[in-house]
Amino acid sequence: MRIAVIGAGIIGVTTAYELATLGHDVIVYEQGGSIAAEASFAHAGLDGLGSALAGSPLTASGSLIALALRGRMPAALRLGSVSGGTGWKLKWLRANRRAAQRNLHERLQRIASYSRTRTAELSQALHLDFERSSGVTIVARSAAESQRLLGAVSALDQVGVRHQQLTADQCRALEPGLNPQASLHSAVHLPDEGAGNSREFAHLIKQHAQRHSARFVFGAQVRSIQPGTRPELTIERAGERSREGFDAVVVCAGLASRSLLVQLGMKLPLVGVTGLSVTAPLRLDDLQPCLGPMSVLLDLRRGVSIVRAGSRLRVSGGARVGSLSRAQEASAFKLLYSALDDWFPGAARTAQAQQWRGESPTLPDGLPVLGPSGLAGVWLNLGHGHVGWALSCGSARVLATLISGAAAEIDTTGLTIDRFR
Repeated sequence: MRIAVIGAGIIGVTTAYELATLGHDVIVYEQGGSIAAEASFAHAGLDGLGSALAGSPLTASGSLIALALRGRMPAALRLGSVSGGTGWKLKWLRANRRAAQRNLHERLQRIASYSRTRTAELSQALHLDFERSSGVTIVARSAAESQRLLGAVSALDQVGVRHQQLTADQCRALEPGLNPQASLHSAVHLPDEGAGNSREFAHLIKQHAQRHSARFVFGAQVRSIQPGTRPELTIERAGERSREGFDAVVVCAGLASRSLLVQLGMKLPLVGVTGLSVTAPLRLDDLQPCLGPMSVLLDLRRGVSIVRAGSRLRVSGGARVGSLSRAQEASAFKLLYSALDDWFPGAARTAQAQQWRGESPTLPDGLPVLGPSGLAGVWLNLGHGHVGWALSCGSARVLATLISGAAAEIDTTGLTIDRFR
């Protein structure tokens, strides 16, 4: 089959690879000049099931943890501006009501664990060498916060995520670079979780996709989709428009997917959640070799993760529905620097820091949409939010399998567009 993939973020690149390895003729259209250059560029890269559950205040269980720690609506839903934002927040509240939590956990567990297995398979089979950190430590600052955290992470037991409760001393032994003056009461450690450089992974996977004859066309903006047994795309490139026919079209263009889908009469409640990160060189010191985190540190009170990325540190957080004003952005970046200085003072050369912000396409229940759109020839792989890296390889495999006419290896109930009809 001749298949068009719209978008070259981590979702689009992995989708192209899976389709190409199944023998399809794949063309990827990307409006930018490179792959993984927007929402996939410099996020935290949390890559496991526990991280998917706990790492974002807008995922199914992350919302529970955020609520338990703050005792109120997550900050991500209180700040930022977005068209129709109030309606979207009401949809979020309905989707995350307590009665629905168990189903959301199970659905996220299904795709996240499948994706983690697929990522490991690809990494081993293709000998992919990219930046990775092993282990996630969720810290609590006070006795009251520890109690609330332990209650919240009980969700991890329900989905079989291995975790260990740590005292403050045990946490400091695990993370010897922690600031001895920082307030720390206890922690929860997820030994099987971690983080990875998704942009680096995407570039490696792109090379393998090309070896299977997948083609990448940059500076190409898809203006419209015409569904049918032979769907067509209207593509604008270098000021000129053309029409191309395919056997199938896969939409995974992040927020750019909205305008394409609206033209087709599909109004998915897809919004951008803005996240920020600061990446700075790690300060190398022979006298203090343990500067910085050994694993991933999650400060859920602040909604911040601190990750060692090779010879650099990356601090990520500040998730907000919609866009941020300049004042809100400045405040969010200040929070990231503050968290780094609080937990690992002097560990990074912040004068050389790179600041990044990106918008991740997110649906109210924190789960992606995978599979047929309901329109002939048009398929969807979008809405992964801040956990796109954690879900990317599994989502791509599911989508490629379905397009090829086979049954998916996991149950896709609750992950298709049917839940929004």
